[in-house]
Amino acid sequence: MCRDVREGLGWPDASVAVVYSSHFIEHLTRDDARAFLRECYRVLAPGGICRIVTPDLHAWARQYIDAKPGTGAGDVFLAATLLVPDETAPPQPWLQWYRARTQFETHKWLYDGESLANALTAAGFAEATVRDYLDSAIPRESLALVEIRERIANGEGVVVEAVR
Repeated sequence: MCRDVREGLGWPDASVAVVYSSHFIEHLTRDDARAFLRECYRVLAPGGICRIVTPDLHAWARQYIDAKPGTGAGDVFLAATLLVPDETAPPQPWLQWYRARTQFETHKWLYDGESLANALTAAGFAEATVRDYLDSAIPRESLALVEIRERIANGEGVVVEAVR
């Protein structure tokens, strides 16, 4: 199913056991992200799990702070954030078409574990906790089908899991 989640997830209230999102929420504005998390809460059954993976702002900031002078750390940091499109990249017609319609390739808001846990709590979730790769209340055999270590390891991402 393909849908614009800003218009809802398309499932009835309390009908879903797990919501898993990886490297998506950062492409929403802060207000749209809040609405998305409220929608996740709405569709999850009591005791359901919401697991969000997103780039780790804290890890990126730490890399920037720890970088040696003369390494171009500022440019590396800002490029990594994807807060604006890279206008120096060669134009690609498909990307220009996509940008004109969505601008989803850029990041709109960035999170660390604490801010993401706070956002989940504000949406109504309980037990919002920073987790590691495959550390979850979701059965490991199911989670291993979708979770990608490289999207989390070495500061690439932070995982927060919460319960409805």
